[in-house]
Order: sequence, then C-alpha cells, then structure tokens
Amino acid sequence: MRQFKPLTSLRLLLAVWVLCRHWFHRYGADGVYFDLGFTSTFFDHGYLGVDGFFVLSGFILAYHYAPSPGERLDWRAFIVARIARIYPAYVTCLLVFAAAVMLRDVVLHTNVVGTADYTASKFVSGLLLLSAWRYAGAAGWNDVGWSVSAEWFAYVCFPLFVLAAPRMNKARILLMAGCALAMLAMVEATSPEHLSLSGGVARLLPEFMLGVLLCRLREAMPDYDGCVLGAVISLLVCAIAVWLAVDTLFVAGAAGLIFSLSYEKDALTRVLSMGALVFLGEVSYCVYIVQRIPQYLFAFVRTRLPDLAAMPGWLQATLLLLLTLGAAILLHFLVEKPMRSWVNRRFGARHRQIAPVAASHAAGRS
Repeated sequence: MRQFKPLTSLRLLLAVWVLCRHWFHRYGADGVYFDLGFTSTFFDHGYLGVDGFFVLSGFILAYHYAPSPGERLDWRAFIVARIARIYPAYVTCLLVFAAAVMLRDVVLHTNVVGTADYTASKFVSGLLLLSAWRYAGAAGWNDVGWSVSAEWFAYVCFPLFVLAAPRMNKARILLMAGCALAMLAMVEATSPEHLSLSGGVARLLPEFMLGVLLCRLREAMPDYDGCVLGAVISLLVCAIAVWLAVDTLFVAGAAGLIFSLSYEKDALTRVLSMGALVFLGEVSYCVYIVQRIPQYLFAFVRTRLPDLAAMPGWLQATLLLLLTLGAAILLHFLVEKPMRSWVNRRFGARHRQIAPVAASHAAGRS
C-alpha cells in the first residue's frame, strides 16, 4: 500500500507551523518566547496547523481504511491499529511531562513548566484520551495532547463518518463539504479567537468530515487534470485567508491543497517527495506531541544561563528546533515504531485484517 509522500511531508510543515505559534506568539510571561524583532501574522496563525492535521487525517484514514462497496469495516482491528499509531508516543510524553511537573513543584519549587491547573482528574482523563471529548475547554496536562484526544474521538466514530459520506456523486459530496465548512464557520464566529480554541472536538468534527469527503471526491475523480492549477489556487486561498484572518477560508484552501497534492503531478509534489522531508514528515507526530518537553526545558535552562538568554531570538529558536527534532527522532525510533509494531503483532493479529480499498485507492500512513 503506497504512501502519499507529499502529504507526509505536508504533516511536517503543519507541525513546524504549530511550533511557530508556540515560540513566536507572545502569550504572557510563562513558557518561552523568542523575540525576532518583528511580529508576523503567519506565526500568530500557527494554530491552523492543527486544523490542517484534522482535514489531512480524515482524508488519509478514509482513503486507507474505508471499505469498498459491499465490504464491512473491521472496526475493532481499525481501533487496534490507531491505538498502536498514536498511544505509545502520547502516553510517553504525558508521563514525562507529569514527572517534570512533579519535579517543578516538589523539588525545585518553581513555575517554569507552564501554569495550567494540573489535577489528578485531568491526568486520568488525559491518560484515557478523553480530555477533549467536549465542545472546547482547558487542555490540561501536556496541553498539545488535546488534539490527539480529539482524533481519538474521530477514530471511535469513524464508521459514522464513512457512512455519512456519499460515494461517486460529486454534487452531493460538494454539498456536504459546503455544510461542513458552514459548521466550521459557525464555530469560528462564536469563538473569541477564531479557530484557536482548544481542548475539544468543535474544530475536529467538521474538519475530519471534510477530509473524508475529500477522499470520496478523489474516488469520483481518479483522473483529475486540474491538480496543478488547483494547488496554486489553494495556496493562494490559504495565504489570503491568513492575511484576512478568516480561518474557515484557510481550511477550505488547505482541503484543496490536500486534494491536489494527492495526485502527485506538479512541481510542488516533487519537492515534497524529497527523502529528508518525507522522513521528517513520518516523525512529525512525535515533533508535535513532544514539543512542550524540550520547550519548557529550554525555558528552565534559559533562566539559569544568562549567556543563552542573551543570544539573538532566531539563534535560540534554532537551538530549540534542533533539540525538539532530536527528541522527536529518539521518540520515533525508541518508542513509536517498536511499540506500534508490538501492539499490532500482539493484538491486531488475532483479528481479520482490515480489508483495504482497491489498489488504485491505496494510501500512505496517517
């Protein structure tokens, strides 16, 4: 089953964009902030990387796992495969983060590692991947993990998403896609900060559904010849949306970009198919989920090393990026890959393998 290399690399770009939001957007006195001497709308909108992830996830999972007509989805095997994919790295980072909080509060008596209300109940809900099973709210422990909890909600409800998405009817597919974007626009209109709200499934539901619908649209258009122009227009829409601060419009542009890149026919797909980018794209989940640990460690060290704090902001950010990538690669090879293989061997082999889509509809990993 072949991999969509451009979409794998796109995951890396989305993850790095989230890092830009966390590093270059001034939240207050807590955490880490790198002063580059200027502000950027692009950096401030880095939270939209999560929205891109949600759409991309819906597309890839539907493309990879949705059963063909007349077949049934082995939901239990699907869930085992998704647990193997997300949980080992997730729980490792959650436990390391919790240990850091204990070290902060019990031993060092400092407040370097964030200011969230870390309670036992929030830790348990995070451990069970239930912390984001609501409209929106405080993110809790290892706050970036809320989006993984939201993804888990989509996995549990995956058969419903697949059932609701029409097949081979472009008009109905586009109509439902419009409805999904309308729902997202309502979320944005009622949010105090556009789509930057976290801790819930408000953003996930319409965006994941949009991704599933993209998969259906691609099935209905296997030989689409407008992907090159589509990619250019989609990038332009994304740029205009960020400039105008209309997040729903960005999601529409991102959906078009994902759809166009899936055909792998233009120059951009060749760039995004470069081996180094694809590898880092495979590590991107670890980049995303581990980011807070090196970030808070860097902030802690910076308070004790004046020479580090005196370095230019761009140099500090570069050092933290290297630290984050190193931690992510270690997490990928020491935890994510071996534990994924072990869980699939231990629990997935007992069940019938999920029937893949036809070879022409094969896709890469999510």
